[in-house]
Amino acid sequence: MRHTNAIHKLALVALLITSTLVVIVATAWGVRFFASLHNNQAAAQSVDNTAIAGFPMPGNLAPDFTLTDQFGRSVTLSSLRGHEVVLAFIDARCTSLCPLTAQVMYNAKAMLGSSDAGKVDLVAVNANPEATSIAEVQAWSINHGMLHQWEFLTGPAKQLNAIYHQYDIAVEVQANGSVAHDPATFIIDAQGHERLYFETLDSTAKADLNDEEVGMKDGMLQWLPRQA
Repeated sequence: MRHTNAIHKLALVALLITSTLVVIVATAWGVRFFASLHNNQAAAQSVDNTAIAGFPMPGNLAPDFTLTDQFGRSVTLSSLRGHEVVLAFIDARCTSLCPLTAQVMYNAKAMLGSSDAGKVDLVAVNANPEATSIAEVQAWSINHGMLHQWEFLTGPAKQLNAIYHQYDIAVEVQANGSVAHDPATFIIDAQGHERLYFETLDSTAKADLNDEEVGMKDGMLQWLPRQA
């Protein structure tokens, strides 16, 4: 009988030890899981905040090009030196993400006030190599209230593709004729150097748009030309 009781006690002790180990291991894994989840969320938030505020660039000279605007006038990027340039890539047939980019650019510039806004040129390069006519970029500008607010530049598909490559912009024409491209906007300083890179968020939420506009406005302010 004593032997049997001793076995039962040993079994009970073993069960308690095993249960304790299970709890400890589960707790440790739980801590690691929630820590990992928190870190991933923090990292994602950091990326979103950086995208809104703009990614700093090394300051290389922006690749130069000459294209034609929505009024048929020839425009060379380097001819805009002395002004800050906000350069976006806009699909001349896009009705979703590109209008958001134009809205962010326009509202950010408007936030500067008339004096500082006069030092900033808004420029768009046509990101649709299948819709390259002046009529296309003019119609898009009219439809989105940008006709006299920017220069929407276009040219032959071969030339546009070369510019995409120079600025490292991915542009892909889909089988259905639609275009997928990087929703990129660059801030170029008055000396022609690339300073900030933005990507438009795929969101029409008022809070997201406001954050993007404020972020771009702050970027514009940072690189406004200053009098010596």
